[in-house]
Amino acid sequence: MSETGAQGEQDPLTQDGPSPVRPRRGRRHARNILLSLVLLAVLAAGGGIAILGLTGTFLRLPVWAVAEAETRLNRTLADALPDSAISIGGVEVGIDRDWVPRLRLEDARLIHRSGTPILILPEARVGFDAESLLQGQIRPGSLLLSGARIDLVRDRDGRIDISIGGVGGGARIDSLPALFAAIDRTLAAPALAHLSKIEADALSFTLDDRRSGKVWEFGDGRLRIENGARDLRAELGTTLAGTGGNPAQALVTLVTRKGAATARLSATVDRIASADLAGMVPVLLSLGAVEAPISGRLSAELGESGLTSLDASLEFGAGALRPTPEAVPVAFERAGMQIAYDPARGRVNLIGFDVESATLRLKAQGHSYLTDADGRILTGPLGARLPSAFLSQIHISEMQVDPAGLFVEPVRFSEGALDLRLQIDPFRVDIGQVALVESGRRLGARGTLGADAGGWSAAIDITLDRIGHRDLLALWPVRLVAKTRAWLETNLLEGTLTDVKAALRVSPGKEPVLSLGYDFTGTDVRFIRTMPPIREADGYATIEGQTYTMVVSRGTVTPPQGGGIDMAGSVFSVLDITKRPAQAEVQLRTDSSLTAALSLLDEPPFGFLTKAGRPVDLGTGRARLAATLRFPLLPKIQATDVSFRVDGTVRDFASDSLVPDRAVSAPFLTLSADPRGLRVSGPGTVGRVPFDVTFTQPFGKDAPPASIEGTVELSRATIEEFRLGLPEAIASGTGTATVTISLPKGEPARLSLVSDLNRIRLALPGTGWSKPPAATGRLETEVTLTRPARIDRVSVTAPGLAATGQVTLTAQGGLDTARFDRVELGDWMSGSVTISGRGDGRPVAIGVTGGTADLRRKPADPAGTGGDAPDIPLSISLDRLRVTESIALTDFRGNFTPRGGFNGSFNALVNGLAAVTGTVVPSRNGTAVRIRSDNAGGVLSSAGIFSSARGGQLDLTLRPREADGVYDGTADIRNVRVVDAPVLAELLNAVSVVGILEQLNGDGLLFSQASGEFLLTPGAVEIRRGSAVGNSMGVSMAGVYGTESKELALQGVISPIYMLNGIGAILTRRGEGLFGFNYRVRGTSDRALVSVNPLSILTPGMFRELFRGDPPRLGNRNG
Repeated sequence: MSETGAQGEQDPLTQDGPSPVRPRRGRRHARNILLSLVLLAVLAAGGGIAILGLTGTFLRLPVWAVAEAETRLNRTLADALPDSAISIGGVEVGIDRDWVPRLRLEDARLIHRSGTPILILPEARVGFDAESLLQGQIRPGSLLLSGARIDLVRDRDGRIDISIGGVGGGARIDSLPALFAAIDRTLAAPALAHLSKIEADALSFTLDDRRSGKVWEFGDGRLRIENGARDLRAELGTTLAGTGGNPAQALVTLVTRKGAATARLSATVDRIASADLAGMVPVLLSLGAVEAPISGRLSAELGESGLTSLDASLEFGAGALRPTPEAVPVAFERAGMQIAYDPARGRVNLIGFDVESATLRLKAQGHSYLTDADGRILTGPLGARLPSAFLSQIHISEMQVDPAGLFVEPVRFSEGALDLRLQIDPFRVDIGQVALVESGRRLGARGTLGADAGGWSAAIDITLDRIGHRDLLALWPVRLVAKTRAWLETNLLEGTLTDVKAALRVSPGKEPVLSLGYDFTGTDVRFIRTMPPIREADGYATIEGQTYTMVVSRGTVTPPQGGGIDMAGSVFSVLDITKRPAQAEVQLRTDSSLTAALSLLDEPPFGFLTKAGRPVDLGTGRARLAATLRFPLLPKIQATDVSFRVDGTVRDFASDSLVPDRAVSAPFLTLSADPRGLRVSGPGTVGRVPFDVTFTQPFGKDAPPASIEGTVELSRATIEEFRLGLPEAIASGTGTATVTISLPKGEPARLSLVSDLNRIRLALPGTGWSKPPAATGRLETEVTLTRPARIDRVSVTAPGLAATGQVTLTAQGGLDTARFDRVELGDWMSGSVTISGRGDGRPVAIGVTGGTADLRRKPADPAGTGGDAPDIPLSISLDRLRVTESIALTDFRGNFTPRGGFNGSFNALVNGLAAVTGTVVPSRNGTAVRIRSDNAGGVLSSAGIFSSARGGQLDLTLRPREADGVYDGTADIRNVRVVDAPVLAELLNAVSVVGILEQLNGDGLLFSQASGEFLLTPGAVEIRRGSAVGNSMGVSMAGVYGTESKELALQGVISPIYMLNGIGAILTRRGEGLFGFNYRVRGTSDRALVSVNPLSILTPGMFRELFRGDPPRLGNRNG
């Protein structure tokens, strides 16, 4: 069979219509042609009957006899066929061995007067009825046609034109009953009344269906018509092209009772193409969407107006559902269906339907209504009407979906229902509902399915009330968004899914689009293989467009430590499920204890705490995190495949292990992390010390070490918390410092602290140095955080102070020793300072070693007086302590304390020569000094004051005035001997005291006591009252001596023989006798000019004041 169209057609055997046969004009009596031919044959054969009957052979009539027969025949049929004539190619006559006469005609034609053949019969054999012959009547009893060709044309109204022999102009048939009625009437004619059998072999015919555009070619046909007494029976067997090039066969039997307008039809088909059967039987029009061979049986009842019933039992061979050539075939192995058609209701009852294939096993029953394009049910005989759609209700009794590679395992349903509307052209299935039930779960669906020149299209919405997640994956096709499905299979561990809704959209030439939504309860979800899953999770999931999203509204993750983590609000999504590989995004929202959060963040691929070298239980608090992870959906995910961002907060943080032996707390910390590193920042306290820092942990093979940067408070609380032992007299106020801590892996951490010392008061008691809070400076500290910490470098600069050193701590973390190798206190001291801790609750001790100091430039000590000063031991060892321009104490050693005012004792050498001891005590204007020595002469000589004194005991007191370097002093010297004193020698020479002069130049003059009051300034000494007495003489002195200029401006009285003369001292000044010489000394110490008034000896001492002028004074009494 060959086709020239694309749609299924109506079977001419079931074509309905009420109209009788309508012979065309000029051909109304064509049926009489056969009768005339029979009569001609009888006449031609009469003479040779006996011979032919004996031999069983046929005798060919001569041409003239054939021509005569044509003439007589055309004359006889002239009224019946006024426009046509009969042409006979040849005639043979014979008698069968049963003595039945037979006639064989060759190339018999009915020709229109235009010359166009109307009917062609290659060969026709006529057998005559023997009984009629005995009665002298020539009547045909049988007719055998061979090689005939029948052309059927069905017009758009369903009427059929029949032509025999391959020429046009045949009869028009409106229905099969009408055809059989015409045959019945023809056979009822007297001439054909005894024609009991008509047969045809080598029959071929063509059905040209103008309604569908298809043409079927039938061959190897066999037709048998039996004219019984009551019934007329026809049987047609034919072969046509089947599927796959294999021949298909059909056997059609039609029985009708004579005189009745009904007929019974039965047909058996073997491997007929489904589309061919659909085109011939309108009730089976839907089979046009199937490509498969069909075998089976059909039976129908035909009435005057058409088909009144139809039953069919069909078996489908291996084939496919393929409505259009462009649609991808949906294959099956076999199928079967049993139907019953009720035209009165326009309904096809689907008694049974089953499909078996590698993808589907289905058993169902139901019914369909045939409808027109407007949706009206087609009731009654169809006639020329074709159904536009089938409105069906199907009950599914068993269903198993098991496509190879589509599902992991077969999907089974024990019961179901389906409501649909199947539209034929274009192919479209509107699914009103699908309800499938299995084990208490119900799957529902609705939507449309279609196919056109582009291929398949679909819009299906699916609902499922409740299902286990494993069962959902069983329903999810393996190749449909495969990576997302694989992720769910791996990471959706346990649980129940409810309110499942899915929408599948398929468009030709495009990737399928799946929208999926479901709620889940009590489900275990794992976002990344290396992390613990979310247990007992509730939430929902969707596939919208190209994005898959799962949202957790409730669930808990339990990491190795810290308890459960609330994961409400966490989201998993595949940003584009069409990409290969698809990229997943996980948004984690956590609320938990700090330990649990850190334990989770220490799981791969994070490992934050491990990378930082910290335990996960480093503190307590409440952590809330928001983490975003992105990674490809691959069978194996490496840490480098995962990009992430973590942000979070920690409230009420507390730790007693983060900083050894210190409690660290923070009310609110922020946390962030990405592949570059981890960052934690916020304010808090270490003990009672506030800080605001940021911890940074870089990631990567060559990343720098972790670090802490921020600010920390410098205050009394800091000193007390870290047990530095610095009293408030040394440090007070509140400032800040910038701190940076480097945390190299496997090595001690290194801390760097820098402060501008703003708002901090610093002082070094006893040194006179202090920094007010408003002044700024710079503190730099480098610390190695071993246990205990090692402060490798400390540098302090401030107005009047520059110090650099190192600090060691005790094993308990308190101050051990702070050594400053070089300290500059303004311009008055330079040396090394050591500050030593003395244990908890005790002030530090300060030691000054080496270096020099200049008391002339020393500022006043603001803490120099008062009983509230701390008890800070101050040990000073200086190479040189300058007192005046010419006086310095070397090898100075002293121990002092500011307690009750700066006080203490010391020993030293005056200008490196004479040893002295001293005591310092607080006074109104500063520190007063008392100096003692057992070598008064050496002290005076070393100080450059008087080089001629030898021995004696010195007791010197200096009290500071308000001006810097200015002192009021007293001196008391005992048993000092004066030798080789030029000025004194000149005095003695002036007064001609030869004996005393000789003593002076010899062993020297011995003064048993010398005392004085003076004013010491940085450049001079003003001697207010001075005296020296001995047995030989007494001397008083007043005036000024320039310690820098060496100038002398002195005056006084020299009293010889003071042992006797000194009796009058009660009436005069100390050192002056009853009689004495007034003198004056000017010039310099190396070129003194001495003048003596000899007449002054005549003035008793009591009247000497009347004639003595005031001694020289310093112009500025403060120096």
